[in-house]
Amino acid sequence: MEITVVPKFKSTLFLSLCLAGVPLSAGDRSNATAQDASEVTTEAVSFSLKRGEVLQIIASDNREDGRQARLDYYAKVLPLAQAEGYRRLAQLNVRESVISDTQPDAFSFFAWPDEAAEKRFSQNPEWPAYKATRPEGWDELSIYTAKLTEDLSLTFSPDKYYTVVVAWPDAETGADYTRYLEGIEPAVTRAGGRFIAKIYNPRFEAHASPDEAPGQLTFVEWDSLDGFRKVQKMPEYLAHRDYFASGLDRFEFHWMELARF
Repeated sequence: MEITVVPKFKSTLFLSLCLAGVPLSAGDRSNATAQDASEVTTEAVSFSLKRGEVLQIIASDNREDGRQARLDYYAKVLPLAQAEGYRRLAQLNVRESVISDTQPDAFSFFAWPDEAAEKRFSQNPEWPAYKATRPEGWDELSIYTAKLTEDLSLTFSPDKYYTVVVAWPDAETGADYTRYLEGIEPAVTRAGGRFIAKIYNPRFEAHASPDEAPGQLTFVEWDSLDGFRKVQKMPEYLAHRDYFASGLDRFEFHWMELARF
């Protein structure tokens, strides 16, 4: 499978401290759109994509006064996109943005049938004017797009929790980040976690952040909110955490759960 301006912080100490400070357990954002699982339940959401389809993940930070602007945008843009086969797949609401310069409300998953369909949409003469209205509805839209080079199937469950790390690997030592992920996987498994998707080198666009694409988005499913706290105490993590620091320029870390409607 194929931010506010923020300076890079290539500092091993700083990154190590950041990672060590990733939450003992995820909190609940006071303005989160998701409700507590004990109050509302929903069915699991599953989707499958074929090689050649285009996955689009949108992290949306809604403006407090932008609801009508968002509704107007959807009313104009969605029919154009759906005419080219664009479809909504799933939504994960953000419980807590632990380390991030933006505060997205959700990560939503969409798909185009192929790159040609996405291109036809982008060349619609009405699209540029509609795109220009995004700042009226969102403080930020971070859009990650990747053409799939292999089939992808995902299931999001209402009784699980999810994390995503958006990572900008170092140009010279980025392989250390891969070494870190591979090294901690046994600990993640024992702590009730599963790596469910790694999206490499997505195209990136945003209207309020630097146009610098991350190198990887890594999604993990957890049985409980203290899963990563458990990982941090295990020998595999302690042996590999320095590779996280040496392998990245910067990163974002978010806790999420399946949207409940």
